[in-house]
Amino acid sequence: MTTAHQIVVSAENNPYIAWQCKLFYFSCVTRMNHQPVVVVHDSGEDWHPDFYELAKAGCAIYSAPNYRYDRDGNDYAARNQPGSLLRAAELFHDQDVLITLCDPDMVFVRRVEFPEVLAGEFSSFMDYDRDFVNDVLPKLGITRAILDEQKHSLCVSVPYIVPFGIARAFGETWMSIIDLFKPRRWEDVMYAFGLTAVKLRQRVAVTHLVDHNYWPEEILQATMIHYAYGDERWNKRDYSRKETNQNVWHPPERYPPETILGELLNQIKEAREFYRSVFV
Repeated sequence: MTTAHQIVVSAENNPYIAWQCKLFYFSCVTRMNHQPVVVVHDSGEDWHPDFYELAKAGCAIYSAPNYRYDRDGNDYAARNQPGSLLRAAELFHDQDVLITLCDPDMVFVRRVEFPEVLAGEFSSFMDYDRDFVNDVLPKLGITRAILDEQKHSLCVSVPYIVPFGIARAFGETWMSIIDLFKPRRWEDVMYAFGLTAVKLRQRVAVTHLVDHNYWPEEILQATMIHYAYGDERWNKRDYSRKETNQNVWHPPERYPPETILGELLNQIKEAREFYRSVFV
């Protein structure tokens, strides 16, 4: 990773996302020696206390409008992802940076070498031949032939790297394309990212930087972990409520440190001590 990269986390103002942001920040500063920016989208309420703790720990946190609702009133939380990119474009308007957009449920294992071009992490389940993708192509003026030429490089998810020079146009187009998908699916934001690249005549580099906790006891290979999944061994969703979210800092001990889950749980324990030391 170069000094030109700026890691940005897209977050919502609730206890579930707040503890994830605390873990992300700890991981980023200890494994990457990098200060990320957290963009918190407005919920109509004061920030959750964990965000104030993050700020006291040194994290740069910025508010942003909430983009969850489209003009028809449909609720889709992932619209905040391009919204975070737009906020980052404002924040870094005078800097030539590569905005590296992450979800809060990610941690770093060691220093990551991000590319210096528009890029995203390979996503194995995506398929641009699906009917709901074909349905939006005429609305975008994208032919099937043009999409087919690039489709294998468009199967990407977070972390996204977006050069500052195209960040605003990319964010605006990304959000508008999300709104073309009817009915809405959770993965539409990912397909919309790829279609945005095609619409703006940009090429996407594909990275292989991330292990997922879909296979929690596999040996860790990658430089990042995305803990989007979960099962009876450990599941981030068990800590989604105000009544349970603080229990996340007391994970089970029984998983080997060389595994994906073992590394994740060890970082959670380290983060617990990190924040204790910050507020002593």
